[in-house]
Amino acid sequence: MKEFDFNFKDIVDFANDVIIVTNADQINIPGPEIVYVNQAFTELSGYTAEEVIGKNPRILQSKETDEETKKVIRRGLEQKVPVRVTIRNQCKAGTGYWLDLSIHPLKNPQGVVTHFVAIERDVTEQKDIERKLEVLSRTDPLTGLINRRTFDEILDNELPHFKQSGEVFSLLMLDIDHFKQINDNFGHSVGDTAIKTISLACESNLRLYDKMARIGGEEFCVLLPATKKESALEIAEKIREIVAQTPIRTSNGDILATISIGISEVENTDTNHVNIMQRADENLYKAKKSGRNRVCA
Repeated sequence: MKEFDFNFKDIVDFANDVIIVTNADQINIPGPEIVYVNQAFTELSGYTAEEVIGKNPRILQSKETDEETKKVIRRGLEQKVPVRVTIRNQCKAGTGYWLDLSIHPLKNPQGVVTHFVAIERDVTEQKDIERKLEVLSRTDPLTGLINRRTFDEILDNELPHFKQSGEVFSLLMLDIDHFKQINDNFGHSVGDTAIKTISLACESNLRLYDKMARIGGEEFCVLLPATKKESALEIAEKIREIVAQTPIRTSNGDILATISIGISEVENTDTNHVNIMQRADENLYKAKKSGRNRVCA
């Protein structure tokens, strides 16, 4: 075997990835003790080597550390097999960070596992980007409401719940009246302001467990869980009246707008959420046809 005129420990000490070595003789509390950390660990965690040597890596975990991920790590340690997970830890100052964590058993010349080495890479920035992309994929960028795709997923879960429990729910389909005239008379920026103002007025006057989505240009849908048509009518009338009195701020002064609302209640014959939305849409059409600024069910 070729001899090297350098120390491999120097490579580990100055590696960019965090490296932690623990003993392997105690898995249960107090758990494996840290016997080595490199400089990258100190820079990321804020702990010095002296502060963590002899301690358990659990000191790096927080309430945000996923319980299932911790179980995966524990099983790997018990079985003395390699483990790779993404885990959220916290530094000494209490700030959370995400790690791509690989744990490998280390064997002595006799083939006995005596230590574990954890090789960790900070992936906080990547996770933040993933979270932002996830939010963007599920929400409407103008209003911050959930989008049509997410709303459909929620309804897909709500219908089986109704079939099993018999708990009735209702939908509101909302549309801003004469929205094209707002755009034509005041410009699209005012149209955007109208959409944001009206969506906020509606959402602010719904219950905490109601779900409102923007499903089209000036069209919205609201899920009212555990709500029969009669109660849905009361809620719809309340937000219709509030919107009619809510000023939309423009550079040339305030303007007012109204909404029309169609209501549907889930029925035993409904096979998917499209059936319920179609009835709400039909009732919305009736509200507009009969003069707008009204509710039809």
